Amino acid sequence: MNQKKRMILIVGMILMLVSLACNLSLQDGKLSIPITLKEDTIKQIISTAQSAAASQGEKLPLIEVEDIEFVEPDRIVAKGQYQALGGQRLNGQVELKFSVVNDQPKVEVTAINIPGVDLASDAVKKVNEALSKVIRDQVNQAGEGAVIKSITVEADALKILVEVTVRR
Repeated sequence: MNQKKRMILIVGMILMLVSLACNLSLQDGKLSIPITLKEDTIKQIISTAQSAAASQGEKLPLIEVEDIEFVEPDRIVAKGQYQALGGQRLNGQVELKFSVVNDQPKVEVTAINIPGVDLASDAVKKVNEALSKVIRDQVNQAGEGAVIKSITVEADALKILVEVTVRR
């Protein structure tokens, strides 16, 4: 075997081992990349979405998420302290549902247990949009042309499966 063929074989084996170790798979020229978002990352996403909604003039209580409960297959419940507009601190929770629509992430508040906050308000709609955008931005870091194939909730994380076309 000549040197060039041996090098190609070695590189191919290294790529195969890396893909197995990183839980990546390559099929039909498409690389599947799982992205795992743990509790701390989800807290950051919620905080970023709040900031985005507030920058658009929306008035919602400031959420200080203390705990995330993962509810399979597609929901999380964020529990914590909420500072009401008058400054009073209240316990409360928000349930978020995750899905994929037209290869784009969709996050929506499906239940809210915070006094004075209406689920159908424009502010909640803006938070839904901001949450979806933050997830979309996270996925775009996987590379140009990344397509979201699924979003699922497992015991301790939110899992996003992204597919990227490999150019030859």
